[in-house]
Amino acid sequence: MSQDQPDYEVGYGKPPKATRFKKGQSGNPRGRPRKQPKDVAAHMAELLAENRTVRVDGKPVRMSGEELIARRLMEKALKGDPKAFDKVHQLKAQHTAEEARRLAREENKIVVELVHAAIPEEECYKKPGERIDYHADGTPSVIERWDGYLPDDVEGADGDS
Repeated sequence: MSQDQPDYEVGYGKPPKATRFKKGQSGNPRGRPRKQPKDVAAHMAELLAENRTVRVDGKPVRMSGEELIARRLMEKALKGDPKAFDKVHQLKAQHTAEEARRLAREENKIVVELVHAAIPEEECYKKPGERIDYHADGTPSVIERWDGYLPDDVEGADGDS
């Protein structure tokens, strides 16, 4: 038989002999990687995220471990436990500080308000590298120039000006 024609039918589930794995050779030589053990923090995060069914006022309610801990801590504080009371106030202060930081970040956002100016754009930008701002009465207030600045789309940008 010639090299072009195999001595068996090649098809689904029957790859050519030249492309098959050799005896003793695996398609995955290193094997499946071992499962990495979780650390304590990962276990705690899983447990706190789990939903549990508890009774609140005689009715079954589903809540996460975090909600359950907060509820129990609050119940202990209301019963007069001084450590629980201090912890509730500490957590409240922490939450208030985080909320204040979040609000401060929102307040510091820059808001750009576009206002229709009575001055045409050509007047504001006299030539490349120069900017002139005007007062309400039309007198120039700020004149800025940048030496050596010429955009690519302006004639003379290659130094011919």
